[in-house]
Amino acid sequence: MTPPDAFPPADAPAPTPGNAPDMPALHLQRSFKWQALLRLAIVLACVTDLAVFPPDEQLPLSIALAAAYTLWTLATLYTAFTAHRPLPSWVYPLTDLTLLTALMAVSGNFSDPNWSSPLSADIFLFIPVLASFQMRPALTAASGILAAASYALGTGIGHLAQPYWHYTIIHTLFILVVCAGCVLLSDVQQHRVQSIRELAEHRLRLLDRIMAAEETEQRKIAETLHDGALQNVLAARHFIDEAATNPETTDTALDRADEALTEASRQLRSSVHTLHPEVLVTGGLVPALTHLTRQASERGKFHMEIHTTITTAGTADRPLFWLARELLENVVKHAHARNVTLTLTENDHDPASVRLTITDDGIGITQDALTKSLSQGHIGIASHRARIESIGGTLTIRNNATGGTTTEAVIPRT
Repeated sequence: MTPPDAFPPADAPAPTPGNAPDMPALHLQRSFKWQALLRLAIVLACVTDLAVFPPDEQLPLSIALAAAYTLWTLATLYTAFTAHRPLPSWVYPLTDLTLLTALMAVSGNFSDPNWSSPLSADIFLFIPVLASFQMRPALTAASGILAAASYALGTGIGHLAQPYWHYTIIHTLFILVVCAGCVLLSDVQQHRVQSIRELAEHRLRLLDRIMAAEETEQRKIAETLHDGALQNVLAARHFIDEAATNPETTDTALDRADEALTEASRQLRSSVHTLHPEVLVTGGLVPALTHLTRQASERGKFHMEIHTTITTAGTADRPLFWLARELLENVVKHAHARNVTLTLTENDHDPASVRLTITDDGIGITQDALTKSLSQGHIGIASHRARIESIGGTLTIRNNATGGTTTEAVIPRT
């Protein structure tokens, strides 16, 4: 968590997805402002007490201490609403307690035999309340205990001649009860701000993943177009140029150009179906997977089998399709497999979920290879794993005993 004394600069920008982790510091800055404003209530109480219940002795010194506390309050207000950094958080409750205890002692509130002023019993309640704004439970507890001790000692010593122990003890306990409430409030605030920061950081990580996934998809589209349709279009252009410059080979060159353009058209149509699987919308999951496996087997030159015992996984159809596309793409590029099997069934242990399994007899994959691929920015599998886990599923990748790899995804069926 942001350290309690870590205030953001006065000219810091407003919270955005780029600086959201600074929100705890901004929250603390706002709390410090409210704490400074609340201190004005104490000043008002002190001034009212001196005006309504003027002390019989040491009135000038009492006024001087009240003026000192007023200046201290104005200084905290100035610090809170300007670019000046505040003092360490423990300084504020200690200064409040010192000045207010001195004022109570000098003005006679501790020793007034008539108990005419209610301020001596109530002023110390503000100490833990003010400290609770710091979002530091330990500091709040220490401030409240010291406030209760100051009240108990000051009142006890001041009324030795006419002791009111039951009254003093009850008010001391009351201050401690208020202190306990402030400690709990401070703890709740601390954890709330921590939760806000964690959510903000999680949002940033999700945003990074989304952007990385978009970049990966764009790179895949570029590679597919470059390695497939674009090469055939360039070949067709070459054949057309050859036909234009060499009349003797015109027919042959044009036939080759037509073949290249036909193949480019087929590749583009296949890419469009892969990027926007209309068959998934109109035909369902199984026909979409069948179309996907046929394309993969043609590109990877391997034998492909598909086994299904269900026709749909409900809302999990689309995540399963995109996962299968990613896994088959990896098999085509890296596995060097001769046989690949895709199986879609209900989960044996939980009929409320479905299991997608893709097995190949290729060269297999190691954990080091997965880590290296992720470090190089290839986050396809990682992004699909995060997506599946976000909907309550699991994704496991393991090497087969006889060679090759088995990837298994289990997703709740809704």
